[in-house]
Amino acid sequence: MEYISHSPEETEQFAYELAGKITAPRVICLTGDLGAGKTAFTRGFARYFGIEKGVSSPTFIIMHRYTGTEVINHYDLYRLNDYDELLDIGFEEQIESGISLIEWPDNFMEYLPEDKIVIRITRLGENERQISLEDI
Repeated sequence: MEYISHSPEETEQFAYELAGKITAPRVICLTGDLGAGKTAFTRGFARYFGIEKGVSSPTFIIMHRYTGTEVINHYDLYRLNDYDELLDIGFEEQIESGISLIEWPDNFMEYLPEDKIVIRITRLGENERQISLEDI
C-alpha cells in the first residue's frame, strides 16, 4: 500500500485513519530520513486513541509512553548501539502490550516480532512524502 502526503497534516490524517485498523499488541516500524515525518505520523496515530497533546520525538530519552484508549509506546532507537540497551528499559515486556511505534528500527529488526508492520516514509519534495506500508 502506498500513499502520497502533501503536508504534515495529511501525514497525520493518514496515520489517524490507519490506526483504526490496528489492534494491540502490535509493533510498527517507522523508517525514513531525519525530518521525513515519522513523529508527525506518530502524532496522527496517537490522536486516534485520544492522545491529543504531548507527542514528540523521544530522541534523547529513547521512549515515550502515551495512554489513551490504547497504550502507545513510541521509541526512537537512533542513538542505541546494541540490543542490551533496549533490554535495560524493559523493551521486550513493553512491546507485548499496547502498540509500539519504533523510529530508526533498522539495527534491531531481527529482535522484533515477525508480524511487525514496516512503514517507509520517503521525502519526495519539501512537503511531499511517499508512505509505503508492508505486512498489513
